[in-house]
Amino acid sequence: MRLDEIAIVGVGVTPQLKRSDRNSLQVALDAAKLALADAGLAHTDVDGIAARWPGPGGTVLAPGSADWSTLLGIPLGWIGDSYPQGIPALVDAAGAILTGQATTVLITGGQAGVLGGGRVAAYTQPGNEFVEPFGAFTAAHFALVAQRHLARYPHARQGMAEIAATIRTVGSANPDAVMAGRGPYTAQDVLDAPPVVDPFTLLDLCLASEGGAAVVVTTLERARDLPHPPVVLLGAGMDWMRQQYVDPARYEQVWDIGAVAARKAFAQAGIGPADVDTAQLYDVNSLEVARQFEALGFCGPGEGTDFALATGIGLDGKLPTCTDGGLLAFSHIGWGAPTLKLAEAVRQLRGQCGDRQVAGAEVAIAAGAGSGAQYYNLALLGRAR
Repeated sequence: MRLDEIAIVGVGVTPQLKRSDRNSLQVALDAAKLALADAGLAHTDVDGIAARWPGPGGTVLAPGSADWSTLLGIPLGWIGDSYPQGIPALVDAAGAILTGQATTVLITGGQAGVLGGGRVAAYTQPGNEFVEPFGAFTAAHFALVAQRHLARYPHARQGMAEIAATIRTVGSANPDAVMAGRGPYTAQDVLDAPPVVDPFTLLDLCLASEGGAAVVVTTLERARDLPHPPVVLLGAGMDWMRQQYVDPARYEQVWDIGAVAARKAFAQAGIGPADVDTAQLYDVNSLEVARQFEALGFCGPGEGTDFALATGIGLDGKLPTCTDGGLLAFSHIGWGAPTLKLAEAVRQLRGQCGDRQVAGAEVAIAAGAGSGAQYYNLALLGRAR
């Protein structure tokens, strides 16, 4: 088997809300049910899982994907706990299937009932003696990178605002987005929004919301008997620099994080950036979108914001980006957010996105994390030939 014989056959996204009356386990399970139904499969068809156990009822040994075997009521041939969401989970699942450890893998996760009260996110408090007691707001880690970049390229600030306005406007027209109906936005709206941490205003930064997301992965051979056109894995890559949110990010180290991963992924796929039809980038903030264009090879150093404006990243542009409204306007559900990127990429390649559909989309990028987190991952997905 080859990498492009691994297919995503099911997608499930629960309602995305600012605050949910459910808990994290419920939304993860809801998303799993939706993804399995979308794939035309039953839970008994699953023999592998990558799903950080959100509790209650599981063991305290994190992350605990094995606890799902009890909930599903089936034995599992494989579990993936290294990073059980998004692209890393997809790559792990592909490896498990390619080596015969599993035939059908469920990836699910999300968060609900955990936000509010001004607390920092749990993932910004890794088990480090100097960090765990306090944590840090994620925006501050990324602001260190952004400040250095703007010192070198001051003109990028206007471009950042244009990027944020474009993606948020796309999200405002998506009835399923947390920010549905809140736009359209202009760059000036972004610049005039309340400041959070220099240089970011409120509208430069992603949401913190609640909901679940899931995908089902299996072989292309099996996928051809299932309801939807198969979407296959063309290539993938990951750059891991260090544990997220412990040491402050240094611009010189992290600005191009993802470049090695991108070269690997494009080489595996036998294509280049010009072949990508839609980019589901990890838009944790406005500058991070521009940074990814540079790191992934779409443009040269310092040209990210100019590239976004000249190419067009809206639905009518040459490279529609974050077509559901992204983390900026659709949703950011903590550990489940990377899986949202896979879900939107799959739906675009299936042609299921209605008014926000990218015409003729055949190749999509889905990506996760970024410079402030000091790791990055991406996958290239395509329609099965």
